[in-house]
Amino acid sequence: MGAGKSSLINLIADRDIAKTGSNLKRCTLTWTKYVVPTLFKDGMQHNVFDTMGIENPELEPYEYHRSIKNASRLLRELDACGGTSLLVYCVQKGRDSGALRSNYQLFCEVLYQRRVPVVMVVTGLEDEDVMEKWWERNHRSLEASQIIVEGHACVTTLKNEKVKYELSREAVLKLIRQYAIGTPVSGGWKKEGIISAFKRRFGRSDPEDKKLQNKLQNDLEGQCGMKTKLASKVAKTFVYS
Repeated sequence: MGAGKSSLINLIADRDIAKTGSNLKRCTLTWTKYVVPTLFKDGMQHNVFDTMGIENPELEPYEYHRSIKNASRLLRELDACGGTSLLVYCVQKGRDSGALRSNYQLFCEVLYQRRVPVVMVVTGLEDEDVMEKWWERNHRSLEASQIIVEGHACVTTLKNEKVKYELSREAVLKLIRQYAIGTPVSGGWKKEGIISAFKRRFGRSDPEDKKLQNKLQNDLEGQCGMKTKLASKVAKTFVYS
């Protein structure tokens, strides 16, 4: 089941601009850019990217590799758009803590090296009398898993929960306003050209690309606990996709 990222996009925009679904099949198969021109009163345009989540490679290896490729293309698109101002980690209550930790480490610690603020939005809390109580019960277990975020919001994206829906939108907008940095961070991800790809095929990779690949592989093994074979494959995907 998805974490509700597309529904969160609609909550932020306060209108249905992202496709959602309630079955087990993914709605967000790649990534989609949404332009929200009137998020705040200052009239500044915000670009919001809705992307496929990264699955556990041991449970869904095909989905995992596909989502890794998707993430690498997204990082390049973000750089092309000027960089990243905020990472919003959208999770659904009850999700496996191991998957949460691996996703957090991959994006926040390895790919962005903690240079971009990260906040967490927990969805699916409409059954809570007070949604914030979920955080009070669970934040210590997240910290024990070394998932540290600058801010959080406990929300529902169901419009029929009118009062909670309005409180949820207010909480998420407050997160964006408070933690999005004014100068976006570039990840430094470049798109591989045809000549570079041709040289790499014949064992003549750019030394700088090879250096980046080795560093990324070491980070994936050391910080994410990936096995060497998988870490090598993931590193190549991010460097050369």
